[in-house]
Amino acid sequence: MSKPTNSSQIKDDIQKAYDDIAGVYLNWTQPSHKTRLSYLEPMLRSFDTAKGSRQINILELGCGAGVPCTQLLAAREYISVTANDISSTQIAMAKERLPESVNLIQGDMMGLEFSQEHFDAVLAMYSIFHLPRDEQTIILRRIFGWLKPGGKLLANFPGAGFESFSNPSWLGGTKGAMHWSGWGRNETRRILKDIGFTIEIDEVVVDSEEENGVPKDTAFHWIVAKK
Repeated sequence: MSKPTNSSQIKDDIQKAYDDIAGVYLNWTQPSHKTRLSYLEPMLRSFDTAKGSRQINILELGCGAGVPCTQLLAAREYISVTANDISSTQIAMAKERLPESVNLIQGDMMGLEFSQEHFDAVLAMYSIFHLPRDEQTIILRRIFGWLKPGGKLLANFPGAGFESFSNPSWLGGTKGAMHWSGWGRNETRRILKDIGFTIEIDEVVVDSEEENGVPKDTAFHWIVAKK
């Protein structure tokens, strides 16, 4: 596939692709749920101790159908959840699975605007790497601004660095195309530190995936970083 000429084309491709494969993608991600929850649950336990004193605000970027992480967040009454996804079909599926208390926002994460120091945590699992690399740096700076002092970012990124990769038929999709890019572990770590984050967890986890019936191991760089 020819390389997209601009960010707008990339976002349009990704939205169409996820709209097309939303149901397939939800089933395909099942093996990764254990890994996602293994990082989210310890973070939530730390917030449980503060639940009697104030409301906790959490933003999830790339919530998909809301399974399993948004569901876990929404089950805690003391957490106010804002969840975003670029796919209108994914958001529709999330509405079917989540309580009305969750603020669901459909659209490109780069178009989101929030007040400074609003969130106690921002989650971005399997999502930021869909942005072009320069935009990944921008969104991480914005997240830093949105977080309260002491707030945390939980996110994952490609383990290796590459400028861009595209697949117009990922998971059997026939519309749009999927795009990924990544800075790699060392550069991602440097970017986060330069922004001002303190990195608390810095690990590489290999997902055993399957694409078109072919097994494939993919390394992801998992980060928990504190403002």
